[in-house]
Amino acid sequence: MKILLVFIVASVLLILDTATATHCGCKYLRQCYKQMLKNLLQADEDPCIENVSIGASTVTIFLKAISEYCELVVKVYGNSTTHEGRNLYEVVINSTLPSGADDRNEKRPVILLEAGQDGGTESVELALFVIEQLVACGENKDMIQKVQWVILPSTNPDGQEYARARREPWKKNYSPNGKDVLSFGVDITRNFDDSWGNCAAVKNAFSQDYPGLKPNSEIETAFINDVFTRYKSRISTYISLRRDGHAILYPFASRNNTITTIDKVRKRAGDIAAKVNQRAGGIQWFVNQSIFSMNGKEHCGHSVDLAYNKYDIKYAFEMRVFPETDNRIMSKFQSLPKGHEVSLRTGYFSGIREVYNLLVNDMSTKQKG
Repeated sequence: MKILLVFIVASVLLILDTATATHCGCKYLRQCYKQMLKNLLQADEDPCIENVSIGASTVTIFLKAISEYCELVVKVYGNSTTHEGRNLYEVVINSTLPSGADDRNEKRPVILLEAGQDGGTESVELALFVIEQLVACGENKDMIQKVQWVILPSTNPDGQEYARARREPWKKNYSPNGKDVLSFGVDITRNFDDSWGNCAAVKNAFSQDYPGLKPNSEIETAFINDVFTRYKSRISTYISLRRDGHAILYPFASRNNTITTIDKVRKRAGDIAAKVNQRAGGIQWFVNQSIFSMNGKEHCGHSVDLAYNKYDIKYAFEMRVFPETDNRIMSKFQSLPKGHEVSLRTGYFSGIREVYNLLVNDMSTKQKG
């Protein structure tokens, strides 16, 4: 009887764990994450970050919770703040150094993901989902053993919150544009010091494409640059997650220039796209091409070009996600099926996993050579 009772209790617990894990896309939850949900989750709350409305406060609460409960897996740094006082977070997964040591001084190669430069919530949501999958899902433990993940999940929280509150198109940050200008915001996707002055000048500070008075003028730009500098000798792959699209894009943004030195980057983009299409290609084909080709015009001051040209990051990409965020893009093609977000999200994570697999293959080849 006692054995039967133990079996029944164990079975119930397994069902509960499986139900919670399945909702978050995990086969089984890491113990620290399970404990976090048990202690913090309210009866009316969803356990999965992808099902929650994403605002600046959501980002803060989620990151504080995982860094407290899963400190052996993830560390969160939030020393930089925006003009409006919101944190710019640097999430590091996974440290192999002793407790108390600065895990940013490791030797392993780094995959750097950064999201939210262009405002909106969709790319931020995907970045948080990737963090959830790496920290919560025990079956993904292989992805955090041989490499270190550095994720900047929300690099323009002021712009994101302005867009959420005003419900109007907005992609800039929200810093004031000078004493004599009654406008706010710089497009930080155009504020990096790479080909900054090569595009036609946008002097109208009210424009959503306004690049600022000079490169690297913004707090958010400086924050991303600091991360590049800190990890530059170890960053193998950089991906800037952005909204309104369905593509993996490679350099260059500022010019239509095909050179042989970028062939490996182009091929890797194709490998990543193929993996996404394998999981979500039925919705819309996930394309790969240069940033310039996708835009149809030059885009100066782009972080991907900066990563490739200045920091010598071998594989640098822009990844556009969730095409349904802009009806002008999708209405000309097809309607999206029910549950498309789940399929897209799964496909995108498969692409991120492929980034890891390709890097591990590189490491293995290098060791054999």
